[in-house]
Amino acid sequence: MGSTRNNLIILGLVVVLLGVAAYLIFIRQPVTRSTQLGLDLQGGVSAQLRGSQTGGGNVTREEMEQASDLIRQRIDRLGVAEPDVRVQGTDQIVVQIPGVENPDEVIDIIGRTAQLGFYQVLATDGSPNTPPEEVPSVQRELEEDLRDDQDFVPGETKVMFERSPAFQGGGTDVFGYVVREQPDLTGEALQQNGANVSFDQNNERVVSLQLTNEGGNQMEDLTQEMINEASVSGEPALLAIALDQDIQSAPEVNGILSDQIQISGGVPGGLPEDEARQLETVLNTGALPVNMEIISRTQVGPTLGLSSLRSGLIASLVGFALVLALLVVIYRALGAVAALALLVYAFLMWGIVVAVPVTMTLPGIAGIVLSIGVAADANVVIFERIKEEVRRGRTSRAAIQAGYDRGFRAILDGNITTLITAFILFALATGSVRGFAVLLVIGVLLSVFTAVLVTRALLGLLSARGVQLSAGMMGVSKRGMSAEKAVG
Repeated sequence: MGSTRNNLIILGLVVVLLGVAAYLIFIRQPVTRSTQLGLDLQGGVSAQLRGSQTGGGNVTREEMEQASDLIRQRIDRLGVAEPDVRVQGTDQIVVQIPGVENPDEVIDIIGRTAQLGFYQVLATDGSPNTPPEEVPSVQRELEEDLRDDQDFVPGETKVMFERSPAFQGGGTDVFGYVVREQPDLTGEALQQNGANVSFDQNNERVVSLQLTNEGGNQMEDLTQEMINEASVSGEPALLAIALDQDIQSAPEVNGILSDQIQISGGVPGGLPEDEARQLETVLNTGALPVNMEIISRTQVGPTLGLSSLRSGLIASLVGFALVLALLVVIYRALGAVAALALLVYAFLMWGIVVAVPVTMTLPGIAGIVLSIGVAADANVVIFERIKEEVRRGRTSRAAIQAGYDRGFRAILDGNITTLITAFILFALATGSVRGFAVLLVIGVLLSVFTAVLVTRALLGLLSARGVQLSAGMMGVSKRGMSAEKAVG
């Protein structure tokens, strides 16, 4: 009576779990969006970045972890789901972004150091409407001329450039500026989330910067000094705003500035919308603590990803169907019960993948398929023990009880070995291999539940209801029965 009650409790728990899984898969959100797909299944972009110090020194693990967090924040602001950002080795970061529509924009954003600086312009020279092919040579000439300027002091000043589309003619306006070696103000003066895309009084798109109180005071002092010097020299007071050593704009300062600054594009209409949004994102997430260089980039198209998904699903379904068929053919009624338990396993596994949520990749699918094999193997071990007991002349009920008692230890040992291997993989591997390990662990634990407890509960309930399974219904041939009796 007690065993029947336990079996009913187990089967009742299965029904509840199936209901929860059905809710997660079909009701909580549409089926088409309930399973998150990785880079290899839906397409996307993968990049490997190397960090370095400006002076050429070695980066620290702490700096790389900080850079990894900032890159993840930048990607999150773009609305990209489930990016995989991780530190690899001592100086590299691997970024995998599935389902991204504008990979070039994303790669540009994650690779920008975003060092913001404000510089007083000491001298300037320029070449408007330069043909694109002549920009490098013109820039070299401008740098040579500016280095000869009296305001240029080696070791104390440097030359920086601004490049922007010309108002007319289709060329590029190239301007060089002599500025101090270190910025007069840095990005630390910027208020948290203080960059916002807006429009100025001329209805041109700009990025408005809100400075902190301390930053505003520093800006007041700087611009006051610039205006005083300009009144003496008669030259305009220019404030260069630089991002990653490139001048974004260098407006003339006509009055004392405090805590409100604007970055404009220097072209009609202001900054292009995409560029303005990028500036807003990188400035609000903060500067990376190290310089980042993209050393490799891989892009998987959505068509290739869809093809991989289709191939992986077909292979998995075919393999699953073959396992079910073989169980039924070899073990007859026992195999039918095992097949039902495997179907329960598959549905519960899908529910877990949706609930966690787990990002599905090809290695992840392989982990699920392997765990199906583990579940089937557990049934095989137990069923062979049951068949041995049947050949010895035991009743089906006694044979089932003895088979589970004798086979459980072997199943437990085998699954513990698999789990240890999966944990080692998770600890030492990265990326998709970790996904394989995670899904393998989930699959193995779930397979123990379905392959041992669920099948035992089903068979035990059948026996309690008076259903007697003949030797043939359990896959034991008359020849096998005769051979066992002859040996006995």
